[in-house]
Amino acid sequence: MNHNRWKLVTVLAAALMLVSACGGANDATAKGGDTKIKVAVLPLADYAPVYWAKDHGQFKDQGLDVTFENLPGGPVGVQKVVTGELQFAFSNPISSTIATSKGAPVQTVAMLSGLGKGELGIFVKADSPIKTMADLDKKTVGINTTNNVGDVTFAKLAKAQGIDAKPDWVEVPFPEMIDGVKNGSIQAGYLPEPFASAARQAGLRQVVDLVQGDNVGLPMSTFVTSTQYAKSNPDVVKKFATALNAARDQMAGNDAAFRAWWPKASSTDPAAAKVMHLPTFDVKLDVKEMQSIADFLSELGVIQGKYDAAKYTIVNEG
Repeated sequence: MNHNRWKLVTVLAAALMLVSACGGANDATAKGGDTKIKVAVLPLADYAPVYWAKDHGQFKDQGLDVTFENLPGGPVGVQKVVTGELQFAFSNPISSTIATSKGAPVQTVAMLSGLGKGELGIFVKADSPIKTMADLDKKTVGINTTNNVGDVTFAKLAKAQGIDAKPDWVEVPFPEMIDGVKNGSIQAGYLPEPFASAARQAGLRQVVDLVQGDNVGLPMSTFVTSTQYAKSNPDVVKKFATALNAARDQMAGNDAAFRAWWPKASSTDPAAAKVMHLPTFDVKLDVKEMQSIADFLSELGVIQGKYDAAKYTIVNEG
């Protein structure tokens, strides 16, 4: 999305906020009972605290009545919070930094997890000639969205290891990735958990473990809201972040409970849930960490000019 389009989206968002102000309560300020909010979600283990907060009462404790909307990727969620269709959406520091650098009026309000060992991988067919990270140079590799977690962590790892490999990234939804690799429509596929465990069970071979070196524990799963909404509803933003922080902290080090609960929360196969690699929930939203990721994106040339992460981050950590 270019800068001009973000200007248009910003204008639309302002218009929607004005209509809401003139016409009565919006979803997040409904009269009576709990505050109603709509939240974009993605059933990946990295975002599990948002599901935990709903199932284990953290949202209720904050007086929030939360409705989930499943979306395939973060960029769509960012657009929907900007236009006021949703109050909050899942994201990550890469997507939100790119979006805000192009003018998107959004704020990161919560950090849910960091990258866990073995959690992200690139998979090929068992008999594929691709054996190493370097072999992926110019190969067709499926990914859910480009300029996102998969390709940026790949670039970060390749740089750290001195490997010159630039795959031909092709956007493929996660549920279609395994079949795409097996039928040869793509030569490899990027998959996070629980899809990574499903790939192993389907007979695919992991050729790259993306969570190595500085990528281990990298804060990566966030929630965002629009700048306008944050200004108009700071109390709701604080309550939402507080609920997520409480859920995340409760999950940290509680792997057995997570594995028993996650299949019901996400429709993950129980067998996969027992063996899947988990993210780390021992993280907090930190401006310095957000700035570090932005600086790397600048090195890659993904964003241009100076970037100040503090302008786009609202920290509500205990």
